[in-house]
Amino acid sequence: MSDIQITNETGKQTASFSGFLNYKQTVTDIITDLKKLREYSQKLDLEGNVSSIDEVLERLSKDEFSVAIVGEFKRGKSTVINALLGKSILPVDVLPTTATLNKITYNVTPFVNIEYKDGRREQIGIDQLNNYVTKLTKESEEIAKTVKEAVVYYPINYCKNGVTIIDTPGLNDDAAMTEVTMSVLPQIDAALMVIMAQAPFSESERDFLENKIITSDLGRVLFIVTGIDLLDEEDVERVLENIRGRIQEYVLNKAETTFGTDSKEYETYRQKLGKIQLFGLSAKQALKAKVKGDPALLEKSRFPEFENALEKFLSEDRGAVTLNAPVSRIKTSSLEIVKAIQLRQSALEMASEEFEAKYSEALKEIDRIRENRTQEFATINANAQKAFRDLSPMLKNYWPSVEKAAFNAIDNYPLTADDLKKERIQATAESILADVKNAIAKTGQTMSERIQAFINSSLEDEAERLSDFENSFFTSTQKIQDIFVSNVSSSSSSTVDNLIGTAANSIIGFGVGGIYVGYKEAGWKGALLGGATGVAGMMAGNFAIGLLLPALAIPITWPVAIISFVAVGALSLFTSKFALSKAFSKEKIENFKNNFKEEVTKQLNKLKSQDNFTEAVRTQVEDAFEALKKKINTETENILNDTQNQLTQIKVQMAQKETDDAHTLEEYKDMLKVIDSICLRADTLGKQLTEILTK
Repeated sequence: MSDIQITNETGKQTASFSGFLNYKQTVTDIITDLKKLREYSQKLDLEGNVSSIDEVLERLSKDEFSVAIVGEFKRGKSTVINALLGKSILPVDVLPTTATLNKITYNVTPFVNIEYKDGRREQIGIDQLNNYVTKLTKESEEIAKTVKEAVVYYPINYCKNGVTIIDTPGLNDDAAMTEVTMSVLPQIDAALMVIMAQAPFSESERDFLENKIITSDLGRVLFIVTGIDLLDEEDVERVLENIRGRIQEYVLNKAETTFGTDSKEYETYRQKLGKIQLFGLSAKQALKAKVKGDPALLEKSRFPEFENALEKFLSEDRGAVTLNAPVSRIKTSSLEIVKAIQLRQSALEMASEEFEAKYSEALKEIDRIRENRTQEFATINANAQKAFRDLSPMLKNYWPSVEKAAFNAIDNYPLTADDLKKERIQATAESILADVKNAIAKTGQTMSERIQAFINSSLEDEAERLSDFENSFFTSTQKIQDIFVSNVSSSSSSTVDNLIGTAANSIIGFGVGGIYVGYKEAGWKGALLGGATGVAGMMAGNFAIGLLLPALAIPITWPVAIISFVAVGALSLFTSKFALSKAFSKEKIENFKNNFKEEVTKQLNKLKSQDNFTEAVRTQVEDAFEALKKKINTETENILNDTQNQLTQIKVQMAQKETDDAHTLEEYKDMLKVIDSICLRADTLGKQLTEILTK
């Protein structure tokens, strides 16, 4: 396990980034540094800096981890949660439960908040929970039908630092339970898939993993195999390895089918998957051990190994991505403050006439930078249109692929003459239609994922291309700086340059007067995009987009949620009776299937005639590139506005002779010392985050 050591302002190492609690301490330290930079930015009237820091602070203030326990019914999900909590709080799977979400969060005083489907809320005691979320009695079943979710507040340390544990309804118990579970997947930070050792990895579990969890986000899933205490000891490892091998096979097969073995996406899946994180354990033994305080039984349950892995997952792996943007903000905000201080120091040693001349020259350079940015945005627009044009062959192939999948499902259905008898024909229609719906759904999902991957790749390539513009932008802003600082007197240059040089080099490795974009030593580029594009280039594929999309304020699940709607629409159009009037009038199997295909084609053509799928994809592409433009525009305009405001303020102060030179210079010197410490901490943390993300 990689450790990250955080050093405070006194130089003392404080926290190791090897556990969830230490991750929270790291977040606290980052917030402290950001607030200090915000304070300095306000003093220097760097409003763009203040705004950017506030945005990051707001994100950090909402820093929460949601962990959903998913799996089929009667797999022991609730027992796993109770074992994590160390007490039997949730009703276990042996009780008949309902399609409600049970959430666990922290509070000193235990109680439960019941949220009803009509919006009402009610607070109840912990011991009353079974009466609201189970079918133990007719009365409780009637109440449960009206309940949307139950939030359990409990003084459990595991949830003390923003963790919410979600107990999802069992899959394949009934449709409502499955639907509730599916609705949770896009909202969670980690999914723990529970499998029983006695019924290892069923076909439906394979389908759920392949077509639901993986497409949500492969990096969020850990696997728990419960019930190992019911296996013979010599069989435990064999069973676990068998399950691990099957998961590995299905994940890679999915990536191969979707992307092809020669694609970088497929290679990313292979790299990300590594050795499946699968833990065989006995949740019952772990719960019993924690309740009774039996360390030997707890060790026998193998539960501590799982808890350690979960903590690492929630802190290091997920946390490294989460902290990327705040660390990048510390770097760029620190640099802007250092530049502002240097600019003010230089101005204090200038005659007013000299400053006026340089002021006019600087404003012209700012105007030129904005003109260059406008031209760059025109290129982004053109590349967005090109990305959509390049998608055209894939979009044209969408409907033919869907129809082919439906026909294959009909052709492959094992139809017999008995299936066409009057008393069985309705059931036959429903059975074939179920296969058709499944085929359409899978094909639509696969096609949608390919489109998603293409959009992501195009977006990443454009972000990489923009690194040249970023270099040019920062070179130009440095030119403005050099207009004023080239003639700093020798009496102050040594101390100031040392401080600025230390701060600047610790941020992003540039010499004063050089190009200062990106984090060159660690391979980072893209300061304006939150440091995302450099890591994208290093890592490639979907995980890199996991860094770029948050920098653009786009949810990671964004493309699939929109462009998969056609498959869903197709399923809603087909009903079990749509073809009975014609297709079922023939007795011969061949005619039956041909007529069935004819009716399927009619329904698909009807859906195609209403098709706004192509426009939805066009909008998706345009929105993605527009978000890129917005991010670049916001970051560059903040810097340009702050620079212009600085110059204007200095001009006013010089005209009014309001500056106490000696006191102000001393204050600037103190600021630089603090910023130097902040930058060194960001430098250390940034390098170690890179190591975690690229390991």
